[in-house]
Amino acid sequence: MSSMHQPVSQNLFYEDYETNAILYAIDFEDVALSLEGVHSVHHGAQAVMRQFMPAANDENLTVAQAISLFVDRVFWEENSGNLFMCAEIAKRNICLPIPREHWHVQGIPDIPQ
Repeated sequence: MSSMHQPVSQNLFYEDYETNAILYAIDFEDVALSLEGVHSVHHGAQAVMRQFMPAANDENLTVAQAISLFVDRVFWEENSGNLFMCAEIAKRNICLPIPREHWHVQGIPDIPQ
């Protein structure tokens, strides 16, 4: 059984980014996530549910439901190459960082680093 009342780790949602981060809004329909990226979103959504929706059963959250929480506002950060999937929950913006190696724009092959 998961620890239902465990607080969300701030490290899950935030990393140390430069104050001059350059964000570009992109359409989630243009994004392809790796399997690890999908798992990150699923685990992140479960953590959000435990924190902000304690009456909900986060263990029954499907991957599709988890992803649907974070598809409305998606950003690419130029300096890191990371993707940020964001949702407004309880009047707060919560963003899940997806490392650049776990996502790409559909139809465009990954660029070797």
